[in-house]
Amino acid sequence: MSQRGPGPIEPTQKVLTALAGQPGRELHATDLRARTGLPVGIIYPMLARLEALQWVDSGWQRPPVHRPGSPRRRYYRLTPHGLAMARGELARARARPGTATERRHGHPGRQQ
Repeated sequence: MSQRGPGPIEPTQKVLTALAGQPGRELHATDLRARTGLPVGIIYPMLARLEALQWVDSGWQRPPVHRPGSPRRRYYRLTPHGLAMARGELARARARPGTATERRHGHPGRQQ
């Protein structure tokens, strides 16, 4: 994987926004799916890229929450480095002309 960045812009922004919105909280991919609307088929590879960049760390669900017979869940959270990087990426995305946020909010001079 390239060390240039975490991946495709808009889906990555959604995941980073969800993780940065609750920086100390561990989230499972289904939590991220609910917050972003992205399918887990996009979320899991993105989390793997973010973990390779050391923006995210992860850990397996611990007892007593785990129920016998059900698969354990892997939880993810931003590292301190990842939180700083995510905030920077999100700030740059907001400042970039023609971002999805600007298109959604209909800023003047932009196509909708």
